[in-house]
Amino acid sequence: MAAHSKLVFSKLLSDTDINKRLAVPSAIQSSLPPFNGGHALIFHFLHGTRFWPILYSTRRKGYNKPVFSGTLWRNFVIYSNLNVGDRFTLYRVQVEDGASYYMVEVGREIDFLGINAMAYGSGSTAEEHVITHHHQGGLSLELSLGQPNVEGADN
Repeated sequence: MAAHSKLVFSKLLSDTDINKRLAVPSAIQSSLPPFNGGHALIFHFLHGTRFWPILYSTRRKGYNKPVFSGTLWRNFVIYSNLNVGDRFTLYRVQVEDGASYYMVEVGREIDFLGINAMAYGSGSTAEEHVITHHHQGGLSLELSLGQPNVEGADN
């Protein structure tokens, strides 16, 4: 079954994003689940092989900028070993049967052999990292870096 992903938003993480809350661009609010008259809901996104519950909310009064926050957000930050300067990218994935879900990639922008690329890992326990470069012509280069297979080798 084929799926199609659409970029919702992407941003470089700041100290506030890491330690307190991730500010979600107001302009993309219509791309996320509606509050239906409320001000908060539990939002789920896929990162690696796991769906993460995240508190998605706005303030009840005053400045109502949407954010991902609270203990659930901090759990994701800690597990994923996120740092200031890492890139957080949220996609909406549409599946052929009409269902959809959200997916997140997090990584660090790097210069790989003179190419501006992203290095992605699947969390603090990741043994493999993927370096991806997307070209405007729709071409993509992926390089997987992992621990060498040295079974039986003399060290």
